[in-house]
Amino acid sequence: MRNRILLGGALLMLAAMACSLPGLGTPPPIGGTGGGAKVLLQDDFSNPKSGWEVGDYDAGKVGYGNGYYYVVSYGGGNTMWGVANRSFTDVVIEVDATQVSAPANNNTDYGVICRTADPESGTGYYLLISGDGYYAIAKGTDAGFKWLVDFTESSAIRQGNVSNHIRAVCQGSKLSLTVNGTLLAEVEDSEFTSGDIALTATSYEDTPTEVRFDNLVVTAP
Repeated sequence: MRNRILLGGALLMLAAMACSLPGLGTPPPIGGTGGGAKVLLQDDFSNPKSGWEVGDYDAGKVGYGNGYYYVVSYGGGNTMWGVANRSFTDVVIEVDATQVSAPANNNTDYGVICRTADPESGTGYYLLISGDGYYAIAKGTDAGFKWLVDFTESSAIRQGNVSNHIRAVCQGSKLSLTVNGTLLAEVEDSEFTSGDIALTATSYEDTPTEVRFDNLVVTAP
């Protein structure tokens, strides 16, 4: 997991106060979709004041690009994530994730986190894919990661510096991960019941990795 000590003290204040600072703009709309699932959060990251965490840390950095949200892990197995600065219980998270840089062997992972009650330590559920075509589901605890579904290879995952569509469901004790329309994993765990969502990336080599996220939609199951 990442070292949460910011490289600049001013950024720590911004990350901690992202929901309450004036001038952050109006969060993306919340409401129904006209017969579909209830939309809890929708963001194409075109507004850099939509409330997501921005910061540069020892282990990586997160922030807004030109119409996307980026997560960079500086490498060495450090996991980096950026939170939405909101709170949810049961959610379906859908997002387009594009790995744009990585070690030559694509020894990375990236994806979404749900129910992180402590964004500083990274607790919560991690629904992940890797640059070399694997998927996993993990539980982040104060003691580290517990793998609920070990990394397993799947041809449904596009490898390398390409885009994948991730759909993660956190409903009651049920967790499921679907990638590019293929259901890859389902598991149950009841430790965490509510919390923030986040976008995450890890490089397991000395070379950094950057993943860009776009077209995020969070709905009620």
